[in-house]
Amino acid sequence: MIRPSALFRKTPAFLRAVGILAVIGLAGLAGQSSAQAPSASPSSSSSSPEALALVEGISRRIASYPELGSWQARALSTTSRMTADWKPKSTVRSEKIVSMERGLWSEEILNATETEDGRTRDVTAKLRAEARERAEKQRRSTENERNDDQRRRGRRSLDIARDEVLPFGPDKRDGYDFALDGTADLDGTAVIVLRSRSHVRSEEKFEGLYFVDPATHDVVRAELTIAKKPGPLKRMEMEVDFRVLPGGHQVMKKAVMRIHVGLIVKNIRIEAVETYSDHVLR
Repeated sequence: MIRPSALFRKTPAFLRAVGILAVIGLAGLAGQSSAQAPSASPSSSSSSPEALALVEGISRRIASYPELGSWQARALSTTSRMTADWKPKSTVRSEKIVSMERGLWSEEILNATETEDGRTRDVTAKLRAEARERAEKQRRSTENERNDDQRRRGRRSLDIARDEVLPFGPDKRDGYDFALDGTADLDGTAVIVLRSRSHVRSEEKFEGLYFVDPATHDVVRAELTIAKKPGPLKRMEMEVDFRVLPGGHQVMKKAVMRIHVGLIVKNIRIEAVETYSDHVLR
């Protein structure tokens, strides 16, 4: 479990990224917005007809997914503080069961270790205590307080956050330019690569690449960053792999985040990777 410094407090897109990657567990973040107004480019779209046709197909496919309500999954999590050449300095590894039940997020920590300078120690009890404290706080809070806390901490279900990373619906797509970027091989499957660019250069917006199954129009991977980095944030990348369960629900299969905050006297580099399996929907 990582507690980033207060330097992240004016990076709202970082918070939203954590929300989208919910179970990565980067806690202790405040949800303050930057005072600087976003800059915008002209609103006219330069998307090609072929790209817009693909966007429409993706939109219809997303609309066909059943609502993802209460669910549970097993998660393997690795969160590392990195050196300048992106080698791990210290790493926390944990195995846990993550659940969303009636709007309440919880984590059952099965085991956890922290490795630094060649030494590994068991931190299972520490992470379990933190998870229990968060769960108890949620139970004591009102619905509005829980919603606010979920937004700050990023404890939101994929359904709530979906249109932030998959902005293909009629009410979102006009804010982006889309272009076809060729094809690629993804885990042995040929996919179409779709590039997005936000009209608004803002910390609030994500843009990047989407890898789309041409047969089903499922987005199988998103590789995104924020449209405008706040001053200290040198790098923020996230990759999310999706899968569609036999019942038609779209879930996350793997999530990766890399962050570099550069200051005059200190640099903070974090890489978090989490994989999900054994999804159970209720």
